[in-house]
Amino acid sequence: MTEEAVQMTESPLALQLAARVEKVDPPTTSAICSAAALATIALLEDERSQPGGVWHDAVDAWNGDRIRKIVRRGRASAWQRAQQPDGVTVARDGAEVRAFVPGPLDQAPEALAKLQIQSTPLDEVGRSDEVADATALFIAVTPQFEMTWGKQAAQCAHAGQWAWMRSDPALVARWDSLDRPITIVHPTPSLWSALVESAPVQIHDGGFTEIPAGTKSAVAWWSNDLQSSD
Repeated sequence: MTEEAVQMTESPLALQLAARVEKVDPPTTSAICSAAALATIALLEDERSQPGGVWHDAVDAWNGDRIRKIVRRGRASAWQRAQQPDGVTVARDGAEVRAFVPGPLDQAPEALAKLQIQSTPLDEVGRSDEVADATALFIAVTPQFEMTWGKQAAQCAHAGQWAWMRSDPALVARWDSLDRPITIVHPTPSLWSALVESAPVQIHDGGFTEIPAGTKSAVAWWSNDLQSSD
């Protein structure tokens, strides 16, 4: 889609993601959140999204806007058909997520539009009162509001995108060399309060679904060893 076509539509622009959720052995919420963040980054760095690439105008128009994300689910043949529209699929920890080239929300390709947005229940998320010792990009999701796993994945994708876009290239290169480790944190309220005080990346939700506008929905930060150049 050209930039002119994107600007002519009144429908909000969105980057849509689809998670593979089969009936047997579905992925965990944390794994989907990690894969959603990685798929978003993979699409943004794809050569087709760069200046002169066939996806560039669509990606650039969306990325300069409100970077809205929608997460759908697919299984079996519907998931296979969803591999046809332009995008990038990433697998992580048993989860598969495809990020699609952004476009008007009401003009999604048929194979994508047929995938459900409403989330199928997955695992029960346990709350942690401490952050694991790991070399990783950390993303924490607010405990102050109940969110479906799809909504959580959208918030984590947003946080991962900002961390990747706004960080020093040398830090990102160190992360790349380790196969992009991500740790998703579901903190207790007390740990969340502490993380909000220190995390450099903080996401505020637009309020379109599930939680009020302006809610601080996710935060992200890099482990200390990734930040060090030694």
